[in-house]
Amino acid sequence: MGLQTDAVRSAGPDGPGLAVAARPRPTARRLLILASLPALRNAQGQWLLPAKFVSGLKTYARHWPGPVVVGLQAGDQPTADLDNRFWSPGELPFELHTVSFPELAGRGSPLLEGAVVMVTLNHLLYGLGRRCLEQGAALVVNTELSLSTQLQIARATHGWGLRLIKSAVWLLLNHRRAVREIRSAQGLQCNGTPTFDTLARHSPSPLLYFDNRTTWDRCASAADLDARFAALSSRRRLRLLFSGRLHPIKGVQGLVPLASLLRAQGTPFELWIAGDGPLRASMQAGIVEQGLQDQVRLLGTLDFERDIQPMLREEIDLFVCPHLQGDPSCTYLETLCAGVPIVGYPNEAWRGLHRLSSAGRLCASARPEAMAREIGALAGDTAALRQLADRALAFATQHVFDAEFSRRINHLKQLGNLQDAPT
Repeated sequence: MGLQTDAVRSAGPDGPGLAVAARPRPTARRLLILASLPALRNAQGQWLLPAKFVSGLKTYARHWPGPVVVGLQAGDQPTADLDNRFWSPGELPFELHTVSFPELAGRGSPLLEGAVVMVTLNHLLYGLGRRCLEQGAALVVNTELSLSTQLQIARATHGWGLRLIKSAVWLLLNHRRAVREIRSAQGLQCNGTPTFDTLARHSPSPLLYFDNRTTWDRCASAADLDARFAALSSRRRLRLLFSGRLHPIKGVQGLVPLASLLRAQGTPFELWIAGDGPLRASMQAGIVEQGLQDQVRLLGTLDFERDIQPMLREEIDLFVCPHLQGDPSCTYLETLCAGVPIVGYPNEAWRGLHRLSSAGRLCASARPEAMAREIGALAGDTAALRQLADRALAFATQHVFDAEFSRRINHLKQLGNLQDAPT
């Protein structure tokens, strides 16, 4: 099917049930979500959207007491999301519009009138706080990447040189503008501790949450942990897992050296690596070169619900997380929900989560040698490993998808004056 950009709104700008200005407590207000995705449609009028994105929006539509509207930017190239597919407007319980972010921020729009507006920080939307104030809307900003993490990503992307200097200067100036926008908004929702720790003080109503896809029914049970530790006692070697993109930004280039170090120090282990990416071929070559075929397995891309979740609950003793940057990956909470402790590099995301959960080990440095030492210590102390597993499950069950979504949507309702704030 051919793609074309959609320059015409798929529905009128005014949804049903909008708030009446005279009401002190409206029962329905439009929830406007501005997403940095391209507005692409095929000849049949179907929208190209990632399935995970649509699933999240369907949840909002079920729980929001009013119409849910999504604004997408005009574009001509699809994203790299593996779960992209075409959706008929009739099967979606929300409206879709093609919008211009600079025009929304510069001139406003009927879409903003009386709405609760949720956006992820985007330099094209700076000024939106003022427009929302003018049009009786409540702006809620979502953040994920701290300034230090953005600078780390720039360094990993550009290396050292003029391009890095230019990128760093832009990021520093952009951060100042982002802080001004947060101050102009009614609320802030921070995915993970890195942005909460650095930006919450700039907002009148900040909320910390941990994004993940695990529901109550998919968490491990105490019986799962008992069975897993019984298997470990019989197997007598740790079963380690990494799951994610095989990309330098995820630190996976250190996994084969980690396995070599574990073998050299006499730690009994096997390492499973799930995922794909540009480093897969070099990692496979390293496994063969180091003679690690009996201990290290590349599993390829696995389905999260069908493959990874059951594997974590039933077979994995410890998750190795060599992430160099502090992006708030879903992997952390989804691993802890399975009652699996994490041994991770000291990036911002894991440092903050470890501080709150004590559900694993924080390496002294972002080097395979530091991770090998932590894993070796746990291999010889099953009681300590079980204590970490129990802590992982206790913390994660308080932050499963259901609980985090409920907190986030209640926060939006409070900011939209749709329910009383908690006392």
